[in-house]
Amino acid sequence: AIGLISFAGVAQVLPALLGGIFWRGATRWGAAAGLLSGFFIWAYTLFLPSFGGSPIMSAQMLAAGPWGIEALRPQALFGLDGLDPLVHALIWSMTINTALFTILSVITFPTPLERLQGAQIVNAFERSGAGPGWVGGNADSEDLLVMAQRIIGAGDAQAMFQRAAEMQGQGGYMPDPTPEFVEMLERELSGWVGAATAHAMVAQITGGAAVSVQDLLAMADETAQMREYSNRLEVKSAELQHAARQLREANEKLTEISIQKDAFLSQISHELRTPMTSIRAFSEILRDARDLSRRDMRRYLSIIHDESLRLTRLLDDLLDLGVLENGQVALHIQEIGLRQVIERAIDATGLGDDGAGLKIRRSPAEEEVSVCTDGDRLSQVFINLIANARKYCMADQPELRIAVQDLGTWVSVDFIDNGAEISPKNQSVIFEKFARLSDEGTAGSTGLGLAICREVMTKLGGDISYLPGQGGAAFRVNLPVGGLRSGTGDSR
Repeated sequence: AIGLISFAGVAQVLPALLGGIFWRGATRWGAAAGLLSGFFIWAYTLFLPSFGGSPIMSAQMLAAGPWGIEALRPQALFGLDGLDPLVHALIWSMTINTALFTILSVITFPTPLERLQGAQIVNAFERSGAGPGWVGGNADSEDLLVMAQRIIGAGDAQAMFQRAAEMQGQGGYMPDPTPEFVEMLERELSGWVGAATAHAMVAQITGGAAVSVQDLLAMADETAQMREYSNRLEVKSAELQHAARQLREANEKLTEISIQKDAFLSQISHELRTPMTSIRAFSEILRDARDLSRRDMRRYLSIIHDESLRLTRLLDDLLDLGVLENGQVALHIQEIGLRQVIERAIDATGLGDDGAGLKIRRSPAEEEVSVCTDGDRLSQVFINLIANARKYCMADQPELRIAVQDLGTWVSVDFIDNGAEISPKNQSVIFEKFARLSDEGTAGSTGLGLAICREVMTKLGGDISYLPGQGGAAFRVNLPVGGLRSGTGDSR
């Protein structure tokens, strides 16, 4: 029995040793298959037949094989007959064991631990026979200094080694590699490369301890953690860069708005001062002059009246814009014909179809659309667009085309003149309340008209936009036919 057990142990261990030497790619599946197959062949060809006829293996099975297959006879497996039973079992156990071990090891890929274990078996005689622990005096302080400089930098490494030398009562940068110094060096390096990596690197240089598989796996884990942390830092860095870019854009926008606001305050101060100066000057003339003719008095009073109206319109625009932005506007929603609103706006600007200064082109049949809206507020938008066309269209024969499109639930009204287009730079800011169109050589405005139009259309549930590429300045007003959309405006 002892001989059989010893034979079985040798039959299972020998292929594993051979696999570790010749196949570093050996896997646990190959080893398990080899061991199980070898044990089964040993039991089938040697162990069970040694009991003779038994309930497990009868005499007929020994003589003719299972199910009458002679090639499977336990003591003459695959026709190999005439050998000693021990030699017969050894041959088939080793052959099948080694074959399965090799085939499965080649098919399956080994894990890192299995490859390291195979390498340890192959290089077993190349390793030092010293046991674990630090062996003083085997390390060169210069090698440790070189390693530390490559990790933490030359200045910090030299300062650390100099402090250690001073603590040992020595001068220079080369302390003795005592256990205390090596431990201190490992702690310092662990903060840069991780504890496992620092221990493995110092141990490799000192030669006092072999780097085990567990040390290498711990180094791999630390490397993976550092890589994950680095990836997180990269993601955070990208997020911070994106936030910084948004802050820069917001800051540029605020700077632009601040410049526009300063320009607006300067312009509005000028607009307020001009009528006030005229009113004051002519009122003083009327007060102090005693020999004015009736005609001069009427002319001066007309100037005072016109300047007062100009000042009133400017203040009304400012107040109107403030009311619209604060959402305090009262809308009077009713069904009204779009043609009626357009004609009211044209009449308010003092223009007809063949009006002086700006010719209006319309298609009255397209304007026969009923909308539920505030007619006064919508007329205010149309008046502003028509007045802008009359003021800014520099064509030889100024012309404004008003086109209406019925889109079912929506209706759009286009105002297109035959002058110059608005520059791309101004197209993005023309609806800002502090913007001024003064770069085309025309007189600048206070920049409130289009801002008021945008606020009015928002309250009416529609919108206003600029249409580029129309051969002139073109604006489109979109309005819902059925009235306000949900959550917009105030229909009181």
